[in-house]
Amino acid sequence: MITVLVVDDHTIFRQGIVSLLNTTEGVEAVAEAGSGSAAVALAKDLKPQVILMDVSMPDMDGIEAARRIRAAGVHTRVILLTMHRGPELLELAADSGIRGFLLKNDAFSDLLYAIKAVVRGERFVSSSLAETPGERPVARVSASPLTPREAEIVALIADGLTSKEIAEKLVISVKTVETHRANVMEKLGVKNVPELVRYAIRAGVIKA
Repeated sequence: MITVLVVDDHTIFRQGIVSLLNTTEGVEAVAEAGSGSAAVALAKDLKPQVILMDVSMPDMDGIEAARRIRAAGVHTRVILLTMHRGPELLELAADSGIRGFLLKNDAFSDLLYAIKAVVRGERFVSSSLAETPGERPVARVSASPLTPREAEIVALIADGLTSKEIAEKLVISVKTVETHRANVMEKLGVKNVPELVRYAIRAGVIKA
C-alpha cells in the first residue's frame, strides 16, 4: 500500500484528490492538509511514502515545505502540484528532494502514473511544465526596482537557501531577511517563490 499525504489550500480540489486516491487500489490517502506548515508537521508524524503538495500556499510555499521536510530527515517523495508553466520551477526545486512536477490540469488523469513513478525512484514531470510550445520569450526587464541588498537576497532565495541560512551568510538577523523578503514580494507584486524567481530571471537578477 502506497501511503500519500495530500496538501492543497483549495479544499474542493484537495478532497477530490483524496477521494480519487482512496478509490484506487494499492494507494491510500493517510492525511490531508491545507498549509505548508501543517504538511511539515504531518510528514514528521506520519512519514508517508509520497506527498502531493501545492506550490502556492498562503503560509509557506510547497518548495520551502519540501526543504523543511527533507531537513527533518523524512525520506518521502514529494510531487508538486502547480498551475505554473516554465523550466524555472524545476530548477528552483532541484535541491529540495522533489521528485515529481504535476500540472494541476493533468492531476486527475496522470496522478497514479506520477505516484508510481516516484515510488520506483524515477522522476515525473508533466511534459507541458518543462516547456510551453509556441510561447514567445519574455523580454528582460530593463531596470530592477530592487536595491542591491534585496537583489542579493532574491538570488540566495533562488539558490534554495532558507531565511536562517541567508542570515548567516550575510551576517544579518533572520528577522531582517524576512523583512527584506516581504518588502520584495510587496514591491514586485508577487505572491510566492516561483513568481519571485520568474521575475528575477526576467530582470537578470539570476540566470535562467
